[in-house]
Order: sequence, then C-alpha cells, then structure tokens
Amino acid sequence: MPNVDVIIPTHNCIFIAEAIESVIHQTHQNLNIIIIDDGSTDDTKDTIHRFRNLYPDKISYYYQHQQGPAAARNTGIKKSSNEYIAFLDADDIWLPEKLEKQLLKFKNDPDIGFVYCDNYFIDKSGNIIKDYVRIVKLVEGDILLDFFMDFFLITSGIMLKRSCLKQTGLFDKNLEVGEDFEFFLRLAKNFKAGVVKEKLFKRRVWKGSLSKQDYELNTMVDIETLKKFTAGHPVFYKKNRKLIKKRMADLYFKFGYMYLKHKNNLKAIIQFTLSLKFFLNIRAIKGLTVSIIPYFIRQKIQKS
Repeated sequence: MPNVDVIIPTHNCIFIAEAIESVIHQTHQNLNIIIIDDGSTDDTKDTIHRFRNLYPDKISYYYQHQQGPAAARNTGIKKSSNEYIAFLDADDIWLPEKLEKQLLKFKNDPDIGFVYCDNYFIDKSGNIIKDYVRIVKLVEGDILLDFFMDFFLITSGIMLKRSCLKQTGLFDKNLEVGEDFEFFLRLAKNFKAGVVKEKLFKRRVWKGSLSKQDYELNTMVDIETLKKFTAGHPVFYKKNRKLIKKRMADLYFKFGYMYLKHKNNLKAIIQFTLSLKFFLNIRAIKGLTVSIIPYFIRQKIQKS
C-alpha cells in the first residue's frame, strides 16, 4: 500500500487536536504525520506531544519561528519523503476514507498529478453550514481555466504526487495570504487533476482562520496573482482573453462592493472603474453611480 506524508502547518490553532485525530482515524494507515509549528505561543506543543506519546512512529513535530503558512508547508515538504503528499490545515477535519479514496483515484488513473474532493463547510463549533455560498467545482483533467475562473481548490482536500514538485516548485513564502491559490495555479497548469466526487473533509469557516482575517489583503493578492500569471502565460491569455477579462472585472467589482459596503466611496470608485476597464458590465456601472453619491444622501433617499 502506498505511503502518504500528511503535512499539517499550525499556529496557535485551538482545533489542532481534532485535525490530528482525523488523520489517525483514516482507513488508510500507511501514513506519516508531519506537524510544522509555525511559532505557536499557546499550548500547541503540549497537545502535539500528547499525541506523539501515543503514536511515536506516526507523528513528527518541528518548531520554527513564525514565517507564515507557505514557509510552514515548505518545511513539511522538505521533511517528507514518501511518494504521495497530502495537506491538512490545522482547523479542518478529514473524514475517515479521505486518503483511501484519493489513492484509489491515483491507482485508476496513473496520468493525473493530483487529486481533490468535495467537502462540507462547518462553523467554529463544528456544525455543518447549509447552503454555504462557496461551491467546490468538481471537474477533472485539464482544470486550469476552470480554476482560474473560480478558486475552488482547498488545501485540505489536495493530495499530490511528490514528483509534481520538481516542476511546480514549492509554495511562495513571500505571500502572506493566497499562497495556496498561487501554488495551485502552477499545479493545474502542469498536471491533470483527478477528483473524488464525495465530501471527504470538513472545512472550518470562522473568524480566526487566516483566510477570514483580511479580505482586502486577500483580494489584492488574488488579483495580483492572476495578473502575474496571465503576463507570464501569453498563450493562455490569448486563447481565453474574453473570459479572463470577465474574471478580472468580476474581482474588481467585488472589491469595489466591499469598499462601498464599508462606506469607503473613494476606493469603491477606483475598483468599479477598474472593473469597467476590463469589461463593460452593468453591475460596475451601478456601483460606480452609487459610489459617487455621498453616503448620507443615499441614506436620505432610502428613507424617503
């Protein structure tokens, strides 16, 4: 049976024990858990040592000064040695058959470089969020354009062949956020994807998760990542120019709407204008029109 290295980066995560337990209880047991403690200052170390005492042959623990999730995952990759690598964020939970079903996908299709799956979204207490706004698109093969148009890959759902890393390289440690999206773009560009069309893990959505802490920074990084990618891949851009422009326009519109919602009209105007620069769309025109009207006047209009 194939061996899998499971890489878990963590920083002061109160859910780390649940994440580790979900790996321990996998039906596929040929695995090693590599935990990278990215400068935690709470009781993370003690929690992990309790698990290491119970499973000394399965769990490795490494501490480093805080450098961010990209650097932590890179450290885990460098400490790994097996043919397959799977990532798990410390606040997420795998269902028991996650690794087994993804490995079966690799076995049935040796041409794919990585496998992902569907998932549940849960709140801080672990309750499933019904009708959550984010949807995981389940496609396989060449998924580059699909992924470019919709960021549906989630780190905790990914398993990849170690050999892929020779071509893609590691995570970009210079990115404070969005490092997973940028890495998956490179992965999808170079390798075919396989997908298990089942919900095999639980993605926790809560204010403490890094992806929820700074929407402005996240959006800025995502936009710059897409611009950099298209600039570096002119053939891809030329082939999909119209769709790419629509995608960029949509991102700038959402950015502008966020600013408008927070009463920052000037920044909203800039983002709506950029949206229109990429693609003429009614939403951005309406947003721009509303942004020009001062907030107190809009309030009076709404009350009248």
